[in-house]
Amino acid sequence: MHDTPARAALRDMGVLREVDGGSWLELRTSGTAAAPRTVRRSLASWEASFDHVSRLTGTTEQDRVLVPAPPSGSMFAFAHAHAAHVGAGVVALPRWSLRDAEAALETCTLAHLTPAMLAGLLDRDVGRLRTVVCAGAALPQGVRARAHEAGVEVVDYYGAAELSFVAMRVGPRLEPFPEVEVDLRDGVIWARSPWLAEGYAPGESGPMLRDARGWATVGDCGLLDHELGLVVLGRGDDTVTTGGATVLCADVEAVVLTFPAVTAAVAIGMPHAELGERLEIVITAGPTLDVDELRSHTAELVSRTHLPRRWHVWSDLPLTPAGKVDRAEVRRRIAADRDIEATS
Repeated sequence: MHDTPARAALRDMGVLREVDGGSWLELRTSGTAAAPRTVRRSLASWEASFDHVSRLTGTTEQDRVLVPAPPSGSMFAFAHAHAAHVGAGVVALPRWSLRDAEAALETCTLAHLTPAMLAGLLDRDVGRLRTVVCAGAALPQGVRARAHEAGVEVVDYYGAAELSFVAMRVGPRLEPFPEVEVDLRDGVIWARSPWLAEGYAPGESGPMLRDARGWATVGDCGLLDHELGLVVLGRGDDTVTTGGATVLCADVEAVVLTFPAVTAAVAIGMPHAELGERLEIVITAGPTLDVDELRSHTAELVSRTHLPRRWHVWSDLPLTPAGKVDRAEVRRRIAADRDIEATS
């Protein structure tokens, strides 16, 4: 098989498997709570999408790309491989660090970031940064606005380790990625494309489901909006059962993020003797935050069962090595220290 810069990069990262003349990729998922799984995919399911990504993100060989975390997960492994394909330079951080990322932006023009990473960097000097390719969770509108004010273009997309690219934002709308078909079945997002993974490593299982017609899903919920296109609501199994009511955390987080001062939010369930679980939320916000106004704002938009019982305001949120909010660490910190919360 003809070697390429992208394949060499994937080999160096240890995710390219080559046995008896065959080759494939094995990548770890980067979920926020569940144990990581190994996803298997063909080389073509990534390589054939490179030119689409270059065109949609404007990445060229003139760019210097910040990859801010190890390539153990698919998002940052793809960033390395795509940069190698384009011929762009790369600054790779061994782990996420705001200080080191800010220093890298003195020379980097493009970065692959999660929304939480981007929110943190927008409080710093963004240097030469021109474009951010953003994924890993829904991008809060407030963070998008702050990036625009800083002169940074954000190209955000929806995807998963198992599905690769599903949709990318074009103007205000999240539209299907090239060669991708999207279907909604009872509020669950299904995709059919050349970019789908083959499945999981032997002996492993996960949320990916396939049907006989080539469609696949990982269980994310969504809807179609006339103005916004595909709206991703989050994983259906990310729920809290409180007082007999089932609450989708992503629904609550989306409402809280509409409050202008809030920059990030994560809703979780904590054990409660009477309710089973108590809905709590941790936010980061700008200096103009008024927690009472935020609670009132949220109460007007959600039912009483979906209103968080406890509110926590932190300076930042703990992140996994893949740059996603570490929900397990959030729960641990809340359990260990109640002094910093603002309770309702």
